[in-house]
Amino acid sequence: MSEVGARARAALPAVALLTLATAAVLGLSTLIGTAPAPPAWRIVLTLVAGLLLGVAATDQVRAALTDWQGAATAEAGSHRRGRRGPAPVQDPDQPLEKPARPRPKRPSWPRIGIIAAVVAVLVALLWVPQVPVHGVATTVFTFGFGYAAYVLPVLPLLLLWPLPRLPRATWPWQLPLVPIVDRRLWTGAELRDLAVATGHYLRERVLTRTTGIALATLGLLHLVRGNPSLLDGGTSRAGGLAGWLLAEPLRLVLSTGGAIGLLGGVLVGAAAVIAASVGRAWGTVAGYSVLAVAVVVPLVGAGAGHWLGFEYYLRTEQGKVVVVAGLSPSHRQAVHDTAVPVDGLAPSLVALLDKGLQVTGNDDGDRIARALADPSKAATELFVGDQFELKAGECFDWIGGSSQLRYVTPCNAAHIGEVTYVGHLPFLEDPGREAVDAAAKAVCEQSYGAYLGVPFGQSFLPLDKPMLPPGWTQRPVIACSVTSVGPWTLKGTKTVAALQQKVPWGAAGGCKVEVPDALRITAEQPNIRCVAPGPEQRLAVQGAGFTMDLEFAAIGKAAGGAKIGAACLDGADLGNGYTFEVGPEGIIEIFKLTGGQPARLAASAKPKNAGPPTTASTPLQVTCKPAADGGIELTAFSTGNRKATAVDKTNPVTRLSPRLMLANAGAGGVVMTAMIFSATRV
Repeated sequence: MSEVGARARAALPAVALLTLATAAVLGLSTLIGTAPAPPAWRIVLTLVAGLLLGVAATDQVRAALTDWQGAATAEAGSHRRGRRGPAPVQDPDQPLEKPARPRPKRPSWPRIGIIAAVVAVLVALLWVPQVPVHGVATTVFTFGFGYAAYVLPVLPLLLLWPLPRLPRATWPWQLPLVPIVDRRLWTGAELRDLAVATGHYLRERVLTRTTGIALATLGLLHLVRGNPSLLDGGTSRAGGLAGWLLAEPLRLVLSTGGAIGLLGGVLVGAAAVIAASVGRAWGTVAGYSVLAVAVVVPLVGAGAGHWLGFEYYLRTEQGKVVVVAGLSPSHRQAVHDTAVPVDGLAPSLVALLDKGLQVTGNDDGDRIARALADPSKAATELFVGDQFELKAGECFDWIGGSSQLRYVTPCNAAHIGEVTYVGHLPFLEDPGREAVDAAAKAVCEQSYGAYLGVPFGQSFLPLDKPMLPPGWTQRPVIACSVTSVGPWTLKGTKTVAALQQKVPWGAAGGCKVEVPDALRITAEQPNIRCVAPGPEQRLAVQGAGFTMDLEFAAIGKAAGGAKIGAACLDGADLGNGYTFEVGPEGIIEIFKLTGGQPARLAASAKPKNAGPPTTASTPLQVTCKPAADGGIELTAFSTGNRKATAVDKTNPVTRLSPRLMLANAGAGGVVMTAMIFSATRV
């Protein structure tokens, strides 16, 4: 037989072992769903890689095969007869003798002592929480080895079993020191010798030792747990830094399934070599047992990691609320649809879900998502505070300026707030104070529309801070409230703006807004248009309509040609929208603003039996709403039979919000005082 044929025959057992094991693990991972099936060319590439590893492990596998054959022969009590020559004659009077098994040499006492000390230190650091540095040690070791860090105290015990190794030269540890000792760079021959020796060392350690099983398990943990990132800490709950360094290059080249198959082949090959050594010393039963444990435990443990040990977060994805299983808020292993749409959720709830709200599982996520989206299902009758009780729909006042003690008062009397919702948060386990506060705010916003008749975010009226019980209780009861805007209830009124609203009125440059008993807008410069609320409030509702009730005090004869009134403007750009202006002669004019430039659409007649705004108070009611046949319908009424109407169908502005407006003329320092301002949705 030629030399090439002899080498091929010698490599056949190792090639068959590594290639078949790689194919089997690859097929199993695809079958049970731990990885998608890779493309055909990557499957071929994976099998070729397994074949090359088999060639590299030829000598080790042949030696293991010899050990296994020796173990089987020893148990049979006789040696195989050779192919040629007569069989040896056995004296019938002499009993058969089984060959003695080669028992491994007991480790030296120093080796045992060092291993015991290492095990004791690792046990103390990783298994005993009372040790002061337990937390730091756990963080460091899990960063390096992931979940495998918790079994590190066991691994040194395997060093007590002295596995045989093939003769080879000692690793040349002097060569890496050449630049330091000899103060020169390596020669080509030295680099070649170092590479060959390192390759031989790694081949033995990875393909024939427990090191190979450990490294393969770390890589498998990384792959089956969704290839987590180093940056968000997800690798600490998978294979750690070691698993990431080993598995990521293989995944990029072979795909996840191919990398799982190749690492599984390495694991099976190393387990087979170790099992052969054990079988040679302790019998085939012990060898088979070690083989089963060394293969099944890592593969089952890593495979279970595909489904177990994840955190669950409620998030938004493609317009839906979903439960994401992952190792960190940014990692995605699996996604479960809760069937709750994002459309219609309050802004704070969407922000909370975008950030990720931790839950205990898919069922818990379904329950919490539905409860947050529809707080009415978790409503309850009574919120019990510190020496006070409140119900939804009740109005309340304070005892003392800074006191937290509230008492119920009629809504048609003076009051400071109104309860809009009382109900449970859907948490059965404490998600942390930050999550509870965020969820409480989200529930208050989500229930806002059911009480006022206008969704939160489409009104200038803000919510007060939610009332929460101290500490943590399951399904804590919260109370939501809005600040009063007058001696009346807000329930069902669809109020979106009021004179007493607690939001910054923030006028633009050249204008000033003051809110004592009434609201005063001052145009400090001539020829300026002042709007309140100003550009800080960017509220604008697509397709919405508003009705505003207003009354202004006389602005004085010195106001010149100033005009007072209201506006329906696009909050994103106050230069676009519609204004309703009452001029010095009392005529109501409707203008369309485009880029800040006014174009008159309609005007009323002169007032009858009503004074002009310079000398008399001016009541005004205006409406801007979508017209039935398209466009925007605009209407303004006032005393003295004044009425102006218009319908804008030419590129109408459809994103609107209610505002107060003062259009100054030639004089600066004009003051408009609004005594009544209330806006509702229509």
